[in-house]
Amino acid sequence: MGIKVLVVDDSALMRKMISDILRSDPNIEVIDMAHNGKDALEKITKQRPDVITMDVEMPEMNGIEAVKEIMRNDPIPIVMVSALTKQGANVTMDALQAGAIDFICKPSGSISTDIGTIGKEIIQKVKAAGRANIGRPMKGSHTSFSNRSGHQTIQGNKIKTMLVDDSPFFIKTASDILSGQSDIELIGTAGTGREAIDQFHRHRPDVIIMDIDMPEMNGVEATHAILKELFVPIIIFSSDTTNDMKNVKLALEIGAVDYIAKPSDGMSMRSISKLFIQKIREASKQKRMPRKPNTLGTDGILLIGTSTGGPQTLSALIPQIPGDIPVGVLLVQHMPPLFTKNLADRLDKISQLRVKEAQEGDEIQPGLVLIAPGDYHMVVAEKMENGKQKRYVTLNQEERIHGVRPAVDITFTSAANIYGKKTVAVILTGMGQDGANSMGLIKAKGGYTIAQDEKTSIIFGMPQAAIKLGVIDKILPLDQIPDHTVEMIRHIRGKAG
Repeated sequence: MGIKVLVVDDSALMRKMISDILRSDPNIEVIDMAHNGKDALEKITKQRPDVITMDVEMPEMNGIEAVKEIMRNDPIPIVMVSALTKQGANVTMDALQAGAIDFICKPSGSISTDIGTIGKEIIQKVKAAGRANIGRPMKGSHTSFSNRSGHQTIQGNKIKTMLVDDSPFFIKTASDILSGQSDIELIGTAGTGREAIDQFHRHRPDVIIMDIDMPEMNGVEATHAILKELFVPIIIFSSDTTNDMKNVKLALEIGAVDYIAKPSDGMSMRSISKLFIQKIREASKQKRMPRKPNTLGTDGILLIGTSTGGPQTLSALIPQIPGDIPVGVLLVQHMPPLFTKNLADRLDKISQLRVKEAQEGDEIQPGLVLIAPGDYHMVVAEKMENGKQKRYVTLNQEERIHGVRPAVDITFTSAANIYGKKTVAVILTGMGQDGANSMGLIKAKGGYTIAQDEKTSIIFGMPQAAIKLGVIDKILPLDQIPDHTVEMIRHIRGKAG
């Protein structure tokens, strides 16, 4: 049986267009439409929908009033349909705090020509809502609150890349992905560590993708042999999450520049193709042996990543973190512009921490939460300034990863490469798999990883993807995450120092 949907909007044209889009999917059934919140409440009683799409501005009873009434009496997953304006963001955030699980931004241009551009998103979010864990607004939540795009290659040259893996299937799949990139050239492949060394001498690649578990000579031994001779950026690409990722950690300590986890069961290589390509591009920029993260100071970082259900979850989590936490906090929530600023302002008002939407060059400071702005990736960088080390964030509009910008994987990866074993990362409710791979890098570098459990996740997708990869140290219900996170921050900083 399909997901039964009630479409609520005061525009007859919008009701029809949303309904037509949803009906195009055989797993979705639009059972009725309503023209305002009051009409929706009456039809909910009769029709019992599985999911509701809810307009924001409507006569008689608007979207926020309807959401509050529905969540108070008989909770049903609600996806808001909002205008991408300051007012739209504000009202939509109220609805999310009241219990709606997600939202879709209406096109800013002609409805008749542009609504189709978000059709895939509407279907995806309605399907996710049909699987959502919902109930009354979370304890601790509050409902009243007053670059550059594209990529470049050095001097226009292609990035000469070599693949090393004993799996012919992986070599074929990865080769097909790279063949579609105008700035990357596959110049060699190898099935063992010894063969990798021979191919390295023959081709002198710019980047090497290295598996760990191979016959004759494994990836750690091959990495060590190559880097003893000459520095070349090596990315470890492995499914090895056993023994606390001992071999992956060793490869990174030897000098490999990055790590990406192979897709777990049920996930295809194509699902991480953009992340795979992005890591090759980033690795190609490293022309000398990377400096190991500073582990002697008193620094550290807390990373938080979330998507669907995030605003409610963060309103319960962030206020429980003490204001004197001795590290900075970076937060990535999948949201468009305006919405992230609104979220930051709301969290700032209810939290002991300072919370703000990140701006270019913002310094990472203890007790400060920087939220990645909508439509921008947030990257951690460092430099020496007046004789002191400064760690800060930069923003860019490079290609979307996992279909999103900001992406958790981008922020988490850059932070792990600088903070190393003083990194504590938390992955919360959300659709998809963003963050899973970077949690693997954090674990490999000696940091600590936490995932929200299924019972308290509104959508279990993101935590589940990381758990399936085997890169999570602790799975916890939401109410236990703040205390455990702070405990681990103090433990890791004391241990690392």
